[in-house]
Amino acid sequence: MDHLHRALLEASIEPCLVIAPDGAILAANQAMRSRLGKPEHELLGVNVLSLFPGETAERRRELLQEAVRLRERIYFEDAERSGLPFEGAIEPVLSDQGELAMLVISIQDVSGRRKAEEQRIRLANAIEQALEGILILDNDWTVQYVNQSFEAMTGYGLHEMSGAKVDVLYQGEDQQRVLKNVACCLEYTDSWAGRTNNTRKDKALFECEQTISRIRGRRGQPLGFVSVWRDVTEMAALERQLRQAQKMEAVGALAGGLAHDFNNVLGPIILYTELSLEGLEENDPLRPYFEEILDASSRARSLVEQILGLSRRREQDKPVPFTLSSIIKECLKLLRPSLPTSLNIVFQNHASSDTLLADPTQIHQVIMNLCTNAAHAMGQEGVLEISLREETVDAASPMHRDVRPGRYLRLEVRDTGHGIPVKDLERIFDPFFTTKKDGKGTGLGLAVVQNIVTHLGGGVEVQSEVGVGSLFSVLLPCSDMDEDLASLPLRDQPRKEGEGLNVLLVDDDTHMRHGVSQLLKDMGHHVTPCRNGYEALALFRQCPECFDILLAEEALNELSGFDLAREAHFSRPDMPVALLSNASEAVMNERAKACGAAAVIAKPPRPEELQQALLAACGRR
Repeated sequence: MDHLHRALLEASIEPCLVIAPDGAILAANQAMRSRLGKPEHELLGVNVLSLFPGETAERRRELLQEAVRLRERIYFEDAERSGLPFEGAIEPVLSDQGELAMLVISIQDVSGRRKAEEQRIRLANAIEQALEGILILDNDWTVQYVNQSFEAMTGYGLHEMSGAKVDVLYQGEDQQRVLKNVACCLEYTDSWAGRTNNTRKDKALFECEQTISRIRGRRGQPLGFVSVWRDVTEMAALERQLRQAQKMEAVGALAGGLAHDFNNVLGPIILYTELSLEGLEENDPLRPYFEEILDASSRARSLVEQILGLSRRREQDKPVPFTLSSIIKECLKLLRPSLPTSLNIVFQNHASSDTLLADPTQIHQVIMNLCTNAAHAMGQEGVLEISLREETVDAASPMHRDVRPGRYLRLEVRDTGHGIPVKDLERIFDPFFTTKKDGKGTGLGLAVVQNIVTHLGGGVEVQSEVGVGSLFSVLLPCSDMDEDLASLPLRDQPRKEGEGLNVLLVDDDTHMRHGVSQLLKDMGHHVTPCRNGYEALALFRQCPECFDILLAEEALNELSGFDLAREAHFSRPDMPVALLSNASEAVMNERAKACGAAAVIAKPPRPEELQQALLAACGRR
């Protein structure tokens, strides 16, 4: 071997060995000597097969024989005693006469490369099987790779997206504007994160949480972008529901704080107006003025009840069986005179049985709110269609997220009005949100509808198109009670005069106390009014048997109505107690029972309700 060939042999970083056709070692470079752990003088002339144990030597003998026989380069794979893999090549060297002169054996340690390949495969599998959609782009925002989750999320597979611009995923002006903002941001930073609206292959919209990061190579050279997508459409819907619930809770807390003082102002107006009307003749010229005052006050009281209703626990109300069609007809009868004659109202009942078990007043409120909104949306002309039919809801039904599977009545109210813009659809159930002009509405109607229907175990959905109209669908759970038991809402019962109860009245509001006192006197009762709980308790303890019933405001400043009731029962355990409250009976029920109160009467009290509650508490009904 001349000096040039030896120099080339030593320059190779791969272990190399030159052997004669009979297997004797002719030369070994430094890399091979280091690998074998022997100096060159101990290797020269030694048969190469003697360096290996039996099975290994036999395996490598076959390789040498194959190379000699074929006189062509052959490749092989093997492993060291330690188990590390390596690749090798046997190169026959022929003389000028074509005879086999020698064999050159070179080997390459591939353990590092194999390990890197395994890591690459593991990483590729992890990316491919990740739950998040993964998108790899080049510097020109051309798609290079998408994983399986991305295809499941968007409908676009790798064969469709490879080589395509990412713009296909951002359709419409709004989405394109977001994409431009993201690209602009990445010109100044290496990452961006946020939520976007994107379009699937089937043109459906979905909400996506994205992160986009720049890929950099050696010396910071930009190689492209990697983007991770997560479909958060359902999560966003739950977040909106949570925000809605928090809004309703905040409105309920605000309403509870204001209702007490507002009712104390409103109560005497209603009470004294009713008392004045009873003292006027039918043809008295002042009667229309008092009736207007009473009507305006009643509307104000109804508004307060609607606000309070946003946070009440309606499941503790006292439901009665009734037919929904009868309530609808009653509402239309009340609504018809207030609407333009050019508006056409159509009611179709396709339900064979439409019995509900609920509070008829609440259902009346639902129908009136929906129909009134529809009428306002149409103006002077249009068609108001109301339909009723039975429906079975299962897990596959469109509204299955809002209601449980079972039998329901679907109430639909359709109008041919101006429709609801898409930007307003998500806010129509928000309290106090309204698109009506000043004086045309409070924005409470649909919030009250949703609250009532939800607490009954039903659901509300809306479909609307600008310039075409809107369709509100309400699902209400059917009742299994006998339809013969269903009845219309109870009317106000006539007042009973001259019962002669001795009433101990306690209210710290002067006007409310005087008004209720006068109302009770007109009913034929004897009233002892007190300004606070301590004054009432002192009078009661002087003569516990002098009073038939204790009627107290539950939120007295010094000694609350609850505490006053407990103190009264210490002196006289059978003493009937009724509480006046700005909260609903459902809210007050548990606390009232705990203090021994027999009834809770909403403020300002209606004469008929007050009379019936007092008589029932004293056991006279």
